[in-house]
Amino acid sequence: MMDQSHDRQLRAELYLRGDTYGTYDAQRDVLQRVHELETENVIDESSVADEWQRIRTLNEDRRDGALATYDEFAAWAQRNDYALEPAFERRARSYVGLSRVDDVVVFPVVSLAIYERDRLQAVFPCSDGERNYRVQDCLDAFERGDERWLTQFDTVTVDRTAPRLEPGLDA
Repeated sequence: MMDQSHDRQLRAELYLRGDTYGTYDAQRDVLQRVHELETENVIDESSVADEWQRIRTLNEDRRDGALATYDEFAAWAQRNDYALEPAFERRARSYVGLSRVDDVVVFPVVSLAIYERDRLQAVFPCSDGERNYRVQDCLDAFERGDERWLTQFDTVTVDRTAPRLEPGLDA
């Protein structure tokens, strides 16, 4: 990896789901790669949130903004004619013995969002219908110095410059 001085001010937000088993090593590998990209000045800033749980409902989301972040990601996907599925899943959840039905989002084990100042550049994982773009694909492009790789995605303006979730780990 080479130090890639740039004026883009790239920020990486890495989301690690905290309620999974057997994924610790894979999550740590991604975390280490993001940390190395920041150390090498390929990205300017990174943050890591490890409190994303598998399923979130509107009632559960008052604390951490996971659904608001998902909605931001969904707006980006729509702008790019991409889908967040199958990694993210939005569906209804019913409860045995109750008439209550909640709209829920099922989150992936690892997801990565790349921002340039106040613009969401890309979200991983995502799909264009023919190809799935993984977190690893984005990290591979950064590591090989391919700054143009992200230009295939259209950006959307966001109303924040920091994650909605409380950082769980420093990258």
